[in-house]
Amino acid sequence: MFRALRHPSFRLLWTVVLLGQLGYWISSVAFQWEVAHRTGNDPLALGLLYFCSLAPYLLLSLPAGMLADSMDRRSLMVSVQAAAALLAVAATLLATLAVMSTPTVMVLSFLAGCVITIVSPASQALIAAMVPEEDLTSAVPLQAAGLNLARITGPALVGPVLLIGGAASAFGVYAMLSVGAAALAGRLVAGVPAARPARAAPVGTARHGLAAAIHHVRDRHPALPALGIVAATSVFGSSYLAQLPLIAARVGGDSESTFPALVTLGGIGSLIGVLSVAWRGRGLSPIPAAVQLVVLGVVMALLGVVASFPLLTVLIILGGGLTLSIMTSINSILQHLVDDAQRGRVMSLYFICWGGLLPLGGLGLGGLVRWVGDGWAFSGFGVLASLAGLALALGARRTRP
Repeated sequence: MFRALRHPSFRLLWTVVLLGQLGYWISSVAFQWEVAHRTGNDPLALGLLYFCSLAPYLLLSLPAGMLADSMDRRSLMVSVQAAAALLAVAATLLATLAVMSTPTVMVLSFLAGCVITIVSPASQALIAAMVPEEDLTSAVPLQAAGLNLARITGPALVGPVLLIGGAASAFGVYAMLSVGAAALAGRLVAGVPAARPARAAPVGTARHGLAAAIHHVRDRHPALPALGIVAATSVFGSSYLAQLPLIAARVGGDSESTFPALVTLGGIGSLIGVLSVAWRGRGLSPIPAAVQLVVLGVVMALLGVVASFPLLTVLIILGGGLTLSIMTSINSILQHLVDDAQRGRVMSLYFICWGGLLPLGGLGLGGLVRWVGDGWAFSGFGVLASLAGLALALGARRTRP
């Protein structure tokens, strides 16, 4: 399971990604905190924040993947991590000066999403250059485990910081982590040879890049139905993440302490999910992930009606575990199926289906909650998630070679 950690270059990449993601999750929770306090947990405002933070995945994932296929991926990571550090310092100054309005939070969240969107395909595409092919089954889940370690420790760290020092202190921690990630990314460039794809794909336009990526995944069965599972999970199965402050207020009353707890519990479940993929080992069928999506739909529906914190704890852990088990297993399938020259583009498609569609689901769920209430809204999204899982499982079974 831990074979990939034998390689120093992978350990360095893993650390850079961990620090960058840790800072991102801290900023994400701080942004949600700001909007929840300023709007009284308004579901539409929370959905809009979720849309702003993740819309860059929809807008920029493909250009980011094309960049990762056309230039040195390590140098790209250095530049983006430096931009993240500047953004974090700016957020810290605005919060310290008490001039961070709700529109400012939305803009800063969008910019933070731009940074993480650009760096994600490059860091994922770099995995195959850091370890031999036989260690990919270890490297991909370990990378995902690092992301979810950040997802756990970020909220666990930022919760007390927010309660004691406020948003300015939280953004200060974000700045320190981002500067550290940028410094280590510089060592990544200096310590190992340049990381261009072995056979560079033509750059072209975004439209041609999208067409090339879709054509490639269609030729690499079962990559296409696997991406469909990711898309359905993002839109219907994981959209509850945008409404965690609302769920916290409904169940715990004191959302200031309950919200960070729920985020941490979701991170624990996510870590369990990615570790389960590592223990199961290699598998190229997306059918198990589709079945997990069916179960995730049930969890989604229950989250809209549960009023007991112990039961909610189980559901949040289960939801996080199912979501990241689905995403990590599909990531592993794609990493094994695609050519290295197309890896950045294909991984950008993966991030479009995951992060790019999440804001649409989050915004849609927020609007539906305001219209019909959280019980009906969550139940409707849960039913759609389960139906999509069944349909994709049947489709993958019919088209399996």
